[in-house]
Amino acid sequence: MAFPDTFLDELFARTDMVELVSRYVPLKRQGSDYKGLCPFHGEKTPSFSVSPDKQLFYCFGCGAGGGALQFVMRAENLDFADAVHFLADRAGLPVPEENADRDARRRRDAVYRLNRAAARYFHETLLSPAGEAGRAYCRARGLSQGAVTRFGLGYAPDSWDGLIRTMTEAGFEKADLLEAGLVVRNKTGGLYDRFRGRLIFPIVDLRRQVVGFGGRVLDGSAPKYLNSPDTPVFAKNRHLFALNTAKNTKQGRLILAEGYMDVISLHQAGFDCAVASLGTALTDAQALLLARYTKEVVLAYDMDNAGQSAARRAIEMLGRSGVSVKVLRLRDAKDPDEFLRRYGREALAALLAGSETQTEYRLSTLAARFDLTNDEGRLGFCREAAALLASLPGAAERDVYTRRAAEMCRVSFEALTADVKRERARQARRADRELARRASRPDRTIQPRAREMRYENPRSASAEEEVVRMLFHDPSLLEEAAGLVTADDFSVPLLGRVFTILCERYREGRASYALDGDLTPDEMSHFARLASRPASSAYGARALRDCAAVIGEESALRRAEPAGKDPLLVLQKAKYESQIS
Repeated sequence: MAFPDTFLDELFARTDMVELVSRYVPLKRQGSDYKGLCPFHGEKTPSFSVSPDKQLFYCFGCGAGGGALQFVMRAENLDFADAVHFLADRAGLPVPEENADRDARRRRDAVYRLNRAAARYFHETLLSPAGEAGRAYCRARGLSQGAVTRFGLGYAPDSWDGLIRTMTEAGFEKADLLEAGLVVRNKTGGLYDRFRGRLIFPIVDLRRQVVGFGGRVLDGSAPKYLNSPDTPVFAKNRHLFALNTAKNTKQGRLILAEGYMDVISLHQAGFDCAVASLGTALTDAQALLLARYTKEVVLAYDMDNAGQSAARRAIEMLGRSGVSVKVLRLRDAKDPDEFLRRYGREALAALLAGSETQTEYRLSTLAARFDLTNDEGRLGFCREAAALLASLPGAAERDVYTRRAAEMCRVSFEALTADVKRERARQARRADRELARRASRPDRTIQPRAREMRYENPRSASAEEEVVRMLFHDPSLLEEAAGLVTADDFSVPLLGRVFTILCERYREGRASYALDGDLTPDEMSHFARLASRPASSAYGARALRDCAAVIGEESALRRAEPAGKDPLLVLQKAKYESQIS
């Protein structure tokens, strides 16, 4: 990406990695670094590390790593250019647009314009005679005209090319329609509308851009709901329906429901804090998105088995994101929309006020699995309740819920407390073993995770890693390193390139950690893995010379091989000449 080096250096200098990452996941200081649960994969034992000195992050669990730009690219699902804009907006730094990737930005802008035009077409169709079926459905579901307008609902007529004809007449290209996911290519190469005979829900992102659509059938055909596919501006596992509105709520929490209609009904009833995932189970990315805007989420999932199973998974994900979770138990209704239509706003407000904490919910659902009238059921409940209670972080919280669980199964508080203490000790031992295993994993082999970066010469690569690590940690070694080895001596092209970049940056007086613009995400993750381990700084120049000698020896062997010479003789000759010179 052709952003000026001076601009990127200033951008990195203005970005605090710890402050940036803390917006997505809670961090705790441990020594000179900060630790937390990885925001990019599910885990219970912290393996995610942020170094404020190096301005790098690395996860020893999944291998994700890099600098500020790589973090934003992963967390916000952005490409490099958009990540630069994201950080620049936070830092109040103007972006030199003339050097941006114009082609990629043109494609995204074209999709945004097309989505806006399509949303207008769907909405106008709903209000026209052709949209009577959609309007009748809205009336039957109790949606007001105000709610229809506020959410920009629309209708896709049951036509194979209604949208295609309207958009092409407006000057849009069919290729853009295909890239926006609004049309589908058939087996013969023809195009047809993706959404037909459906009520349309525009999906709006936090920048108030229409990024995609959801469509609901009005009859009993399948699939009931259809969403836009992933496009240059949309990934359904990273967006939440109505968050663009709900993020401004004054109610101090967000309600997470399952469907579009639930959310619209809740907003219409005055609960403007409702959002929904887009036809999928909650993802880690969506949980982190929620955590950016609230400290409390109330789960209002359907009361069927699938909904309650999804609720249990969501509780775990939201807990990892540092969000307090409560669960709304709907009585005599399968979802919030049905409950509101049957009992009204005040009844739902009363339920929300008495919603269960996530621990109460988990204990009650656990109790429902056992017959607590017999000894076997009570013992089974105690075993699983002890594991749940032992995982609670606060002593007071454990005490309160241990007492409640003891009452539920009619055992003494002291007996269950003893079980919880034993289980907590067992969980601590298991966590310690896992931490030890993860800490030792990088040292068991120097082979990187990515298949495309497998080392062909581990001996040389190990020394090359050490040289790169030492240079990164101690720039004063630059001059001596440059006199001992060159990038051509490196057996791993990536490490040779990093060596060259570091040398150039130090000579120019630039920050060593600002490598995001020079390496790919996989390469940056690999470099972060290396930088996260301490170099042999205790030996300084001596360690550098030892590593350089290994690199030189292996380089001499490689150069000798193509000429058909005996590499051992070449190496012996090189050593002899160095001794007598």
